Amino acid sequence: MGKSLIIEIIHTGLGDHLFHSHLPKIAKESGYEKVYISKFSPVVHPDYRNLVWECNPYVDGFVDKPGTKVDIGELVVKIHKNSKTNLLDEVMLAFGLDNNKRWNKPEVYYKPKYVQEYNKVVYDPNFLSWIGLCTKEDAMTFFKKNNVNFDAIMKLRGGKHFYIPTGSEQFIETPTLEDFCDLIFSCKELHCLTSGTATLAEALNKSATVYYGEGQPVGYQHSKNHTYKFVKRYFMNRVKRKLNL
Repeated sequence: MGKSLIIEIIHTGLGDHLFHSHLPKIAKESGYEKVYISKFSPVVHPDYRNLVWECNPYVDGFVDKPGTKVDIGELVVKIHKNSKTNLLDEVMLAFGLDNNKRWNKPEVYYKPKYVQEYNKVVYDPNFLSWIGLCTKEDAMTFFKKNNVNFDAIMKLRGGKHFYIPTGSEQFIETPTLEDFCDLIFSCKELHCLTSGTATLAEALNKSATVYYGEGQPVGYQHSKNHTYKFVKRYFMNRVKRKLNL
């Protein structure tokens, strides 16, 4: 009987699962007969499991067993500005795999459709994981100073978002994650944060403008197709000036 690999993802986000999405194919090419996803892997939304794993032809199913796992937080800090590897390479190597390629990409096998109504300059300001020391006030200041404009804003979800509604914007939402893939594929320009949206865009071969703040590890800038924009702490600096710090 051939050897099997069980992959366990320890964090819940879309990006966390996508950081492992290239592993099943590499494992099969490396001689593994079966690749499974541990049911111990949590997800924020069941759509994540469907898009990333159920649609992956190199995954043989889900098992009620723990698997091999890595801590993304520990791997991302190994990467510096001039590293020859990206985060997905480090995940691959930590699993004891190596396809002898570097700057690996996340993989999804859904084929997005072009939807005319999504052909806009779209900004997704939603995020779960830490994107650096910056606030939504800093974001709005950055957009104004740099004349950055959007045709549509993704509907603000409960929790964290990098945008303050003005009352004049057009909000847009997608019913399913597959619809969101269609939006990413169809939009004129995509603006987002160093979050799951940027990683999904890379998997769909869509370039994006990606915003981040002070202190976020450079390892999260894992795509050569994206343009990464640093948003400085305008409001913190303003407070410091007032206090003469």
